[in-house]
Amino acid sequence: MKTRMMKMMGWMLMIVGMMSLTSCEVEWRVWDNDVHYSESTSELCSRTWEESWVDNGNRYTQRLDFYNNRTGRDFLRIEYWDGYVSEDTYHFKWRWDDHDCIRMEYGPGDVSYLEDIWIHNNTLTGYLDDVEVFFKGRL
Repeated sequence: MKTRMMKMMGWMLMIVGMMSLTSCEVEWRVWDNDVHYSESTSELCSRTWEESWVDNGNRYTQRLDFYNNRTGRDFLRIEYWDGYVSEDTYHFKWRWDDHDCIRMEYGPGDVSYLEDIWIHNNTLTGYLDDVEVFFKGRL
């Protein structure tokens, strides 16, 4: 009887142990000495973010790509009122600076901040260097 009881206790402990391993938890990752949800990074890196606007008769289109390896691409197209078009691509390294702020380093002394980030309904909103932005996701 004692042996049977010990076997039952062993099985019970194993089942409880297995159940505790399958519990739902929020996945945390540590980057640059800050803790962030991996889900935010996954969503940020899942698509190209695009915004267009008109200023002084010129049409601007900006596209941001964030990659999981902490690099990114900033594409800027300007269609001038006189028909001239310019396109420039800038590369940057990025990191979470806070739970809702990204630091984008284009080169020595050339840093931009995307703050108050909110990703929802295929939209990335926030403030890019203190200018309010509304990027739409492009898959």
